[in-house]
Amino acid sequence: MKKVTEHVKSDLAARIRPAVFADAEAIKQLHERNGMGWLDTAAWRSCWDSYPFAREFADIPIGWVLETDNGAVVGTIGNVHMLYEMDGRRFKAAIATAWVVDASHRGKALHLTTIFFKQKGVDLFLNGSASQTASHVLTGLRIPRIPIPNYDIPCFWAASPMSFAKAALRRRGIPAASVLAYPAGIVLLVRDILRRSGRGTMSSTLRRLQTFDDRFDSLWQRISAGPPRLRAVRTRAVLDWKFSSELSAGRAAILAAESAGKLAGYIVLVHRQGSDLGMELYDVSDIQAAGDDPTVFNDLLLGAIQLARKEGVDAVKLMTGTPAKRAPADALRPHTYQLPFWQLYYKASPELSSALCSAEAWDFSLFDTY
Repeated sequence: MKKVTEHVKSDLAARIRPAVFADAEAIKQLHERNGMGWLDTAAWRSCWDSYPFAREFADIPIGWVLETDNGAVVGTIGNVHMLYEMDGRRFKAAIATAWVVDASHRGKALHLTTIFFKQKGVDLFLNGSASQTASHVLTGLRIPRIPIPNYDIPCFWAASPMSFAKAALRRRGIPAASVLAYPAGIVLLVRDILRRSGRGTMSSTLRRLQTFDDRFDSLWQRISAGPPRLRAVRTRAVLDWKFSSELSAGRAAILAAESAGKLAGYIVLVHRQGSDLGMELYDVSDIQAAGDDPTVFNDLLLGAIQLARKEGVDAVKLMTGTPAKRAPADALRPHTYQLPFWQLYYKASPELSSALCSAEAWDFSLFDTY
């Protein structure tokens, strides 16, 4: 990837310039001192080295850093590149990630967001994981929301009713949640059985895969030929790049739906531990079916819930508002709650803007977030 080294904004105290790979350690330290977690710099570099669209984005920065006159990195925003397709056409997208600024330079934080949305050579700008602060900023900048209703109402299926009940009690601030978890879990289990939450019959044959194989390229061709929605490209090479680190570390699972000897769809589950009030979750990071077949979506979600029960994972979580996927999810009677703020924002070229004004135009999920 071509390195861009010119400064794009400067003042007496700090300046913004494109990030380069040599900034990895400084960005890692910035994340740590601002509570953003630990950045694996080797994995970060490896991710970019194996990036499947390097040629198309050769002149697009990997992000920007806010740097003081003495060379200290005090802020950053990442710039993930992705190709999208809609109605047979390809578009270049930039996805914002890891926006963080030291408290001493928060006055410059807005400049990083402005630089992101003003970059050249991109058709679509996305922020699909905005924090509460970022949500207020993007609303203030009048960046449009991605028009997917109910994305702020995630779906949960309780694979371990006791752990799920404990988390629900903690969310409501009920004292002695650990003590009450067992009787509450029994009640929850009975209620879920009666409501058929996360239960049903499957029409497809489901198999767990260790890797993505050649069939995923032909499946992508059938998916992209389906209903005209904006979708991130999902060839085998892209799926390998996106999920290779989680798969190699044993933190992800692939379930494939097969019908008449063909791959009909798949779901990728990523394991998260200690999140959502102490629960262990399988996040649905991606779910796809040829022709947006609701039966295949149903089967894949049921397979994910069954896998979670088998492996002792507490719950399966799905973030989606895309109507074609939300309807099969709602039919499985999930538990839900509403997030306190909106996370999805976008800015599109004039060519794309009018096409993206409805929920039906979008296929958005955790796959599109970083």
